[in-house]
Amino acid sequence: MLRKTLMTMCLSLGLALSVAGFLAAQASPADQQKAMEAYMRAGAVTENHEFFKKYLGKWDAETTMWTFPGGPPSTSKNTYDTSLILGGRFLKMEFKGMMMGQPFEGLQIIGYDNLQQKYITLWIDSTSTAFFQTTGTRDAAKNTITETGVWPEPMGATSKVRAVTRWVGPDEFVYEMYMVGADGKEFKNMENRCIRKK
Repeated sequence: MLRKTLMTMCLSLGLALSVAGFLAAQASPADQQKAMEAYMRAGAVTENHEFFKKYLGKWDAETTMWTFPGGPPSTSKNTYDTSLILGGRFLKMEFKGMMMGQPFEGLQIIGYDNLQQKYITLWIDSTSTAFFQTTGTRDAAKNTITETGVWPEPMGATSKVRAVTRWVGPDEFVYEMYMVGADGKEFKNMENRCIRKK
């Protein structure tokens, strides 16, 4: 299914580029210039991408998880190794450690889509073949990013998710994830408290 979806996306992209090229050839020089400027704005690195530099480096992460509301928490010591990719347009965060007593690895890619004017986070890890995506905005005054998404459950259901990244200081940030329980109420499912390694 994934392969078929990717092939469909590639064919759609190829068709879109072909049509765009054809239309550009038919357009006036002024319209071609406007189209080029629009493409440049869409791919520009802005202050929203500059924000990613706060994350650069290596981090110790203390992870706390709750599997259900009011349940006992489990904690683990983990690490993040972060870097900018693709000309500073995206932040790559490599997570390593333990989860539920088992070795665990995760990869998180964060970007800012100039077209949607939203932050987009993609997460994949060693316990699943699913892609988890959230989208949201940054509150510069509060130094936070708040995102929402849908968590895919193995039994076929989905859970609504709200994630908040809160900067405590230049060398500390906290990532909190909230899920909706069986009673329909939101509860705190996970907290990652990250301290920059010196």
